[in-house]
Amino acid sequence: MSAVRIAGVRKTVRQFSVAVVACMAVAGGAALVAAPDSASAPVSQQAGAENDWPKASPTPVAPTN
Repeated sequence: MSAVRIAGVRKTVRQFSVAVVACMAVAGGAALVAAPDSASAPVSQQAGAENDWPKASPTPVAPTN
C-alpha cells in the first residue's frame, strides 16, 4: 500500500468514528428525553426467595395424549 492509500484509509476511519460518536450522542440524548422521570416510572420487583413463584405442583400430573 502506498502512503496516499494509507492516509485515505486513516481519513475514512476517522470520519466513520466521528460519525459513530455523533450518532451515539444523538441517540443518548433522545433516550434521555424520551425516558420517563424516575419519580413517575413504575418500580418492577424481581422474583426472589420470599416470592415463592412459580409454585411447584405437589403431585405430578400424568400427561394426556
